[in-house]
Parts: sequence; structure tokens; C-alpha cells
Amino acid sequence: MFISLMTPILLLWFAALPVMNPDSSAPTERAVTSQQHLFTDPAVKEHIQNYLGRINRQSASAGPDRASINGHMQRFYRALGYRTAWTNRLAVARLVEVIEDSAGDGLIPSDYHIDEIRKYYENPPESPDLKARADILMTDAVFTLLSHMRSGKVYAHSIEPDWNIPVATPGADYDRTLMSAVMGSRFPEIVSGLRPSSPEYTLLRKGLARYRQVAAEGGWSAIPAGPRISKTGTIDSRMPLIRKRLVITGDLAADAPQATEADVPKPVVDPPPADSTVVRPVVVHPKIDPALVYTSVLFEAVKSFQKRHGITADGIVGNETLTAMNVPVKERIDQIRINLERYRWFLNTRGPNYVMVNIPAFSVEYVLNNAQQWHSRVIVGKPDLQTPVFKAEIQQLVLNPHWVIPPGIMIKEAIPGTAKDISYLEKRQLAVVGNDGKRIDPASINWSQYLNGGFPYRLVQDSGDEGSLGRIKFMMPNRFMVYMHDTPSKELFDRSRRCFSHGCVRVENPFELAELLLKDPVKWSSTKLEEAIDTGKTRTVSIPAPVPVFFLYQTAFATDDRVQFRPDVYDRDGRLLKVLNSRASSWYVDSGSQ
Repeated sequence: MFISLMTPILLLWFAALPVMNPDSSAPTERAVTSQQHLFTDPAVKEHIQNYLGRINRQSASAGPDRASINGHMQRFYRALGYRTAWTNRLAVARLVEVIEDSAGDGLIPSDYHIDEIRKYYENPPESPDLKARADILMTDAVFTLLSHMRSGKVYAHSIEPDWNIPVATPGADYDRTLMSAVMGSRFPEIVSGLRPSSPEYTLLRKGLARYRQVAAEGGWSAIPAGPRISKTGTIDSRMPLIRKRLVITGDLAADAPQATEADVPKPVVDPPPADSTVVRPVVVHPKIDPALVYTSVLFEAVKSFQKRHGITADGIVGNETLTAMNVPVKERIDQIRINLERYRWFLNTRGPNYVMVNIPAFSVEYVLNNAQQWHSRVIVGKPDLQTPVFKAEIQQLVLNPHWVIPPGIMIKEAIPGTAKDISYLEKRQLAVVGNDGKRIDPASINWSQYLNGGFPYRLVQDSGDEGSLGRIKFMMPNRFMVYMHDTPSKELFDRSRRCFSHGCVRVENPFELAELLLKDPVKWSSTKLEEAIDTGKTRTVSIPAPVPVFFLYQTAFATDDRVQFRPDVYDRDGRLLKVLNSRASSWYVDSGSQ
């Protein structure tokens, strides 16, 4: 690497790099700093070498991300001749600020030794041992934070075993960048540069700050269970709590009017008796408190809340809506932190053109030059047949596709179902096909023989309006045999929670996406696509260039300064939060420098 080959002269140049800070007294302090680098106490250098030796021995048990950080540490101090790097107090002050700011990304400042670094800043260590320890902790803080900002704190593959999206790896001159970052006090700029700059990350980061402010102001109160509130004009004692809850998260303006005269139900007046001689007592109807009325303004605010939480936006305050309202603000903060981490896993390597499926949002979008061109609702895998999180490339479209039953579905459903009732195949329009392509009589097969696998044939469903794949399929070679396709079950798109498939992704408006991907409005207009499909013939069409497609899992994201939340349909958030909150990424240095 570059650093290991640096000459002593270049080392001295790095040691004397100007420190970037607004303090006018910096030149004098920099001169002192340069002299301190040249004459570091030999005892301090010895302690640095000893600490690094212990850290290096622990690298064998570290994950690839931590092992990489440890490697950078070794090369950094070897290039410095094991001198101290943090002799400028202004640089240490900047480091404290940068570490504190990492909380705004949902990270934990204690992962970067914030308490000890503050202590060393306020009371500079005197002994060689503590000087060495302080220097190593500060260097590790920078290197670790840079790594976390570039590709996340949690190693993605350890949480998502199917993850195949490349990690954002350092460039060839990264060691040199680290050296100049520390020695030139440029680490704040480099940390900021590695933070994902995409609008979705920036907006979600702002959302984290807003929800933390809500928490600091006391959060929101739980709304008690009660009868469904299904129409405006309903009187309910919980209405003030609902109103306050909606104001806190911006779904309702704080100065929104309460009930108007038109919103308040009129008292029912009994008709006069037919016999005018009959005297009835006067009934006094109590005046209705406007604060208890479900107004049209509140109705629209509830619909706004429902849209942000992936709930059918019908304005009905039922169990699902109340459950979402009663999620504590701390849990929402954690949900935002979890998804900022997921963004760090891939945003720095995503590129400007892609198709992205967000599994818990039941949505897909096509982005060209970083601008959304199209989006649609989708149906994803059931909780026991989950759509995997991975990356592939759309290469071809298949018109009037046949469906070859995947091995998993065949073993779990098709063969047991047929063994129990031979009509299973006919009801699902499935044919048994041999390796030669010829159809085989299902009655000639002993289905019970293959309940545990080993079935030598294929089960194929013909194309057509009633076929499981509909009229079009998007081919994206992958080991999961997962793809996107049309579906005849259009009514399922009206459900708010759409986990109904066997793992593939059903697209509500697939022909719109096909036309965009084919990029030929003359040869492959929507009309031409329909004509080709109407022939009933199966046809494979290549798109001009492969398009990356990401199947991702984002349960919190932001649009137009509003945070959207989605249910954790596959129960994945909890495990990631546990690792995100752990000290797994920093304990090597702490324990290595005892």
C-alpha cells in the first residue's frame, strides 16, 4: 500500500500539514505540533506498538469490516514511525464535534470512544501509556466512523444472508486519504463526503432530528381502545387525544379549526303530539362539546396519517390506525435509525439508473438519472415464503410466459396436494412435462413416492389471462428463481398489506414498466406490446441494456419532509437494531489497549 512505502521526508511533510481551523493562533500551535511529532517520547512509541500488536492479534476474530479498520490502523502508525498523531488540541476538539454529530445519522457516539476522548481533551494525559492509548483511540474513532459512514456499522451479510450488493470499498489511495485526514485535520470534511448524499438519506436524517425533538418534548400519549370512528360527526371522548397526536407528527396543522356549526350533529327534536291536549315535558338536549366531534378536517388528517403508515386511507379510526398511532416515539426513532443504516449499506454503490422494490412498502419504482420515472404497487412473498433481499439485473421480458413450478413450491404444495387429490393439477391448470418436453399423464405417476423430493418431471402452467404469471414476466437471472411478473389477481392490490406470493413480486402495472425498459416507442409502444401479447405466443424480448433491480427492505423512508413508516412484515428490524446498538465494532480497540 501507499503508506507503507512512504519516505521519511514525506512523513515529515504529513506531520507538518496545516490544521484546518478558524483559530488565528493555529500557526504557532502547528509549529509546536510538528516538533512534537519529530520528538515523540520513545516510551510512547513503544506503548503504541504494544497496543497495535494486541489489536492485530484480535483481528483474526473480527469481521471483515473491523479487520479492514485494524489494517488501516497498522499501516497508519507504521508510516508515522509509531509517533503520536493527535498533538493538536484544536483537532481533538473538532473530533469531539464530529463524533457527537454522528448521532444525527442514527449512530452511537460511544462506538467512537467519545467519553474517553472528551476526558483526554479536558485533561491531557501525562504518562506514556495513556498518551499512546489516547492517540490510538482518537485515530480509531476517525477510521471507524469513516468506515461506518461509507458502508454502515453492521456488516450487511451478517443480517441479510442473501445480501449480494457489493460493499462500498475504499479506493486504492484510501490509506493516503486517512493519513491526510488525520494529519491535516480534514476528517470532518471526509466524513461529510462519505455520508450518502441522496435525497432519501438526507430527508430521513432530518426526520430523525424531528422525532428526537418530539421525544424531548414528551412524545405523545396513548389513545385508549374504543369503538370504530367511521364517519364525520361522530362524538367521541378520545377526539382531543387524536387531534393532539396528529398535530405532533404534522398530519394536522396546530391551528386547524375545531368543529364548526356544520360539523356538530343537530339534536333530534321530537315531533309534536297528534293530540294537542297532550302535554309533554320539555326535553333539554345537552350542548355538544365541539372538541369531541370528528370533523372533516380531522378526517383528512387521519387519512394523511394512514397514508404515511401504509394503512388504507379511508379515514376510519379502527384498531390498525390506533395501533400505529400508539407506537411510542422511541420505537419510531429506532425504526428511522435502522433504515438509515440500511441506506448506508447500498446508497453509495447504487448508481443513477435502477428498478427498486421496497418489500414492506409493497411498491416498485423505476429511476432514470436519479429521477423517478414510474412507480406501482406490488405483491410480495408471504412471511413463510419471503421475497429475498438481493440485487439482480433485468435482461429480458417474456410475453405470455409459462410458469414452471419452482422446487420449493413443488415440494411444499404441489406434490402433496396432487398425492391427496389428482384434480389438484387440473384446478390449477398444471401439466406434467418430461425432460423431452412431452406431456405425461398424471395418473401414471405414483405421487406419494415423491413427497420427500426426487420428482423427475416439471410442473408447467400454460400462459394466459388466468395463468399465475399473467401476460408478462421480467427475467433477472438469480439463484432464488425470483422475478417480477403480471398477475390475474388484480383485486389483491387493493389490500394495504400485500404478502400473498410465493416469493416473486407481482406488479400491478407491468406493461408500463415494460414500455419504459424497452425504450423503443415505435417498435414497442403500449399498442405494439398488446398486439404481441394478443397473439398468445410465448416470446422473449431483450431490453437494450441490463437494468439493475434491487429488492430491499426499508420500513422507514422520507418523502417531501415527511417520514413514512411501514410494518415490519418479515420481523427483520429487531435483529438489526440489536446489532446496531451493540459495541461489536469498537470493543477490539478498547480491549486491545488495556
